[in-house]
Amino acid sequence: MIIGLFAVAGLASGQGLAGNDCPFLACPPFEGAPTYNDNGTIGATPESFSIIGPPLQAVHASVERAPTGFAVDPSLNIYLTYPRNSGPTPNNVVIATNFTGEKPWPNPEIQNCTANQNASTCFINVQNIVLDPKDPEHVLWAVDSGIQPGSMTATPYGPKVMSFNLTNNGSLIRSYPIPLPLYHDGMNANDVRINNSIGTGGFAFITDESQDGSLVAIDLHSGATVRRLFNTSVVKADPGYVGSYDGQPVYTWNGTHKSFTHTGSDGIALQSGNLYWGVLASRRFYYIPQTVLANFSLSDQEVLDAVVFLGQLGSEQAGFTADDKGVLYMTASEQNAIYQVQTLQRYVSEEVNGTPPGGEGPVAPGNYVVKTLVRSGLIQHADSAAIWDGYLYFCTNQLELSPTFQYKNVDARRGPWYSYRLWIGAGPAI
Repeated sequence: MIIGLFAVAGLASGQGLAGNDCPFLACPPFEGAPTYNDNGTIGATPESFSIIGPPLQAVHASVERAPTGFAVDPSLNIYLTYPRNSGPTPNNVVIATNFTGEKPWPNPEIQNCTANQNASTCFINVQNIVLDPKDPEHVLWAVDSGIQPGSMTATPYGPKVMSFNLTNNGSLIRSYPIPLPLYHDGMNANDVRINNSIGTGGFAFITDESQDGSLVAIDLHSGATVRRLFNTSVVKADPGYVGSYDGQPVYTWNGTHKSFTHTGSDGIALQSGNLYWGVLASRRFYYIPQTVLANFSLSDQEVLDAVVFLGQLGSEQAGFTADDKGVLYMTASEQNAIYQVQTLQRYVSEEVNGTPPGGEGPVAPGNYVVKTLVRSGLIQHADSAAIWDGYLYFCTNQLELSPTFQYKNVDARRGPWYSYRLWIGAGPAI
């Protein structure tokens, strides 16, 4: 399937497959076939499938395994996570040493919890890593699902958020384990974002991608934790959801037994005072005011009532991130693309639903217009994304080609798995 995508890219650039300069459809044995041009019917010409958006620059190649988490620090060091959802990996978190080289980060000893260790102080199954928005020079955060390979439930004290000191050899600053009473129904901490500017010491917000789904908020001053929206429609997959990848429908397989993907709330970003998230096994996305999640005195119904449904965005989405100009970015695996949407009215440049461009305040939920930032056959399931120094960075991992989604559980992935960057001219959201 990947080969097919690269073939399309070759045709779009005018490169024939018959070893000469003639267009493929006009080459023998197709002499006499109509000649297509730029004015052809949409969908009838190779040019219809050309790359959209700025060029991609490969920044790292993961040679042996597919990453899910990605971060870049102000010194342009690249960090990647290799999760253990499908089995053990020697290193859970690494730092790139060159284009293909890596070493365990922050050290080899933390990579694998042992039986006599407190699971809140070491790695079990780190899913993603993110820079601290207030102190990006010094602090990096990691979210660990705490779920051992082959297990369906988390190890006690394993699900956690951890902060590390970048300028002190990556020493552990503090660990925030999620309390055991919140582990029920397979809680699966997947992604995290930090806001240090609310409350006494800030909050960590986590998406739970379990079948029942939820959002988790941690008070970074007290360590108090709450799980919200559990088992509600806004965090759960669409029943019987069937996505598409590289032009092929995607099912979940156990040998020859077919079922459906049920991954819940997954991608997360903080933007314009709101927390945005998407439900992976769907095409839906939402937001809720961060202050609502940070208010532990509210009832579950009051929190649910504060959720804003933004509609269908046209693809399932694995990762979200946001910039300092009001833009929310969503990795759109079904379209080999990255989508974007403007959330602040002053940056809107076109009339939508009678609302003129410009103005003040947030974009009305009904006026959200999702657009394609970039589309390319190289984007083979973009997962986590990060922004620094004007560039959007992201990793790819060919997730839908992995055994879970392939008939008889064959592994159709083919490395290396590349991470890329593209110019957006913005910094990370603060």
